[in-house]
Amino acid sequence: MIIFFAALAGLVAWGLHLGWRWKQTRDFAPEVLATKQADGELPADVSVAEFTDLYLRSEGPRAATYFFVCGAVMLFFLAPFVSLFNELWRLIWRLSGQNPVFETGTLIHSFSVFLAFMLVAIVLLAAAMHRYYAVMPPTLKQVIRDLNGGHS
Repeated sequence: MIIFFAALAGLVAWGLHLGWRWKQTRDFAPEVLATKQADGELPADVSVAEFTDLYLRSEGPRAATYFFVCGAVMLFFLAPFVSLFNELWRLIWRLSGQNPVFETGTLIHSFSVFLAFMLVAIVLLAAAMHRYYAVMPPTLKQVIRDLNGGHS
């Protein structure tokens, strides 16, 4: 139980750090807008609210947020996953004649739990990265180009 609470504390710290990075990005957007307008890269009629929204989409820590969500899902579903895996393992073990080599708690069982959990983790991360790249936001350069009417 101590390990779970330590992992939970780490997850909370990670979430707080991630929230702070999103806030920093939001707070930095007006400075970027002022600099880009002073350099003539952006027209003066671009509002702070409009630019801040676009800046957050292009420069926010989205990948880190996806990793955080995957980490939270893995932490909270580890125990139910192992429990379900063990129930299925015992069912198959009983149906196959209860060979002592495959009893719950043996090395082959522990290694199978590890492999199954790693497979689930890989599938979850693959789905998250697929989603991340499927809805890829524009880069800051593209945002500036679009705010200039499509030409730099």
